[in-house]
Amino acid sequence: MVIFGSVFIGMLPLAAPSKAALANSELAGLRVHTVEGILRLPAEEIDLGTAALIISRNWGTTKTLHAYRRKIDLMAEEIQKRLQEKKLPADYHAIPEINRYLFEELKFQSVKTADNPDDLFLHVVLDQKRGYCLSLSVLYLAIGERLGLPLYGVVVPGHFFVRYDDGNVRLNIETTAGGGTADDDYYRRTFSPPAGHNLYMTNLNKRQTLGCFFNNLGNSYKAVGRIDQALVELMRAVQINPTLPEARTNLGNIYLLKGQVEQAIYEYHQALSILPNDSKTLNNLGNAFLQQNQLRQAAQAYLQALQQDPAMTEAHRNLAHIYRLQGLTDKAMEHLQTAVQLAPEEADNYLHLGRLYFEMKNLSAAQEMLLKALTYNPALTAARVELGNVYLEMNRTDWAIEEFQAAAQTDDVMALYAWFGLASAYHQEKRYSEAIAAYQEVLIRDGRNTAALQNLGNALLEVGRIDEAVLAYQKALQISPQSGLYYNLAVAFLRQKRYDKALSNYQAAIRLTPNYAAAHHGLAVCYYYLNDKPACRKHAQIAQSLGWDVEEALLK
Repeated sequence: MVIFGSVFIGMLPLAAPSKAALANSELAGLRVHTVEGILRLPAEEIDLGTAALIISRNWGTTKTLHAYRRKIDLMAEEIQKRLQEKKLPADYHAIPEINRYLFEELKFQSVKTADNPDDLFLHVVLDQKRGYCLSLSVLYLAIGERLGLPLYGVVVPGHFFVRYDDGNVRLNIETTAGGGTADDDYYRRTFSPPAGHNLYMTNLNKRQTLGCFFNNLGNSYKAVGRIDQALVELMRAVQINPTLPEARTNLGNIYLLKGQVEQAIYEYHQALSILPNDSKTLNNLGNAFLQQNQLRQAAQAYLQALQQDPAMTEAHRNLAHIYRLQGLTDKAMEHLQTAVQLAPEEADNYLHLGRLYFEMKNLSAAQEMLLKALTYNPALTAARVELGNVYLEMNRTDWAIEEFQAAAQTDDVMALYAWFGLASAYHQEKRYSEAIAAYQEVLIRDGRNTAALQNLGNALLEVGRIDEAVLAYQKALQISPQSGLYYNLAVAFLRQKRYDKALSNYQAAIRLTPNYAAAHHGLAVCYYYLNDKPACRKHAQIAQSLGWDVEEALLK
């Protein structure tokens, strides 16, 4: 464990100067009002504090940019005053004063994790006196530029810190450790930046620091579901810092969310060309290949991720999923059990085990694993949906309904499947009105869900709402022509005694599935009512030869 050292610098006997203007007072960056305006400036004319506050304004804050900027100015003026009182120059001697003021007196502190997207923004840092490595460093740099200090942002894989460098004195400043210092070797050992990289461990200019900020900004927008804005910010990050692999990976993640898989794969490969051993990027590359159904390439990427990080449970789960798709149940089980051993309180491991046991028809084991998943994470909607499916298979529809109802009330993407499961449970219990309402909830969320449309039609038929059933089947057929849908539509027309329309749809079903016994039987019934006895007998015989129980009247 590295102990960050404090900077202790002796007093210098200097004459106390009169109060001076802040060093950033002439920067053009103080007079811009938009992100686009910032990016048109030369790096040396950017005012980093102003830039970060403009970005904060776009995120959303009730106070004005000027109010927050004045807070930073006052902090800088206070430090400037203390330097004058102690007759210290505005150079590396200022670092202990900044640290005492920020971290000891004002009590700014580092958050334990960077999970809250709000913690990136300078207005939150100023209001809450909290932040993580990048956001605290931006505040530190903003104060430094007002004091005229040669401070620079520095990035390493997964971390950001501040460096004082006047050409003679060089100090690495950890804003997450109260301004303590560590040498370059600490960062090389801890974060393993690749040798020869032209961005890691170097003094970033203010534009490059903003590029790192845009990278995190994209992740913040992603976290709140603003995917298009996340794309904009990450494209800015890559444009400014094209060799920052984190930005490339995060841009790839957005492309993957938007279904632009080829672009995602390109960005992942760009990231890996810079940081070839990054397990997270390798895992995400596997996800992209999986979306393309390139199972061999996906498995290879997951295996490479595990070579770099054998304890990466997500990669174990993903590789298990590939093996499930390939029917390699034993290998899938091996990786999921490894994931459980590595992280016995990680709910997703039990969720995936539950799914595997369900596919193996081991319902009791599936139930056990899914209940364990919910023990560790009661909010895991996917586990509730899967448990509902297990109960349906057990014919415990009452238990299934309880799980589906709980899952359907969430905002989770799995709520769609919860509504479908709930509809299926009601349908199974012949509670057709409730089933119809639940299928309609599915279609509100996914209007092109052909299974929901087909089942909705079936439920409507059961309660005699034949015209509505016809419309449901027809809509499903417009989306995906399938023999089963043509058959169901034919059944609906047959109930309406619209024999010609029933006939044409049975024929359409048979064109897609020639050995469709039920459709041949339906044709025989249509021809019977249309008084075409040879055609009736022909299709009745075909249906019988395919194993259908055919009425004697149709065979005659």
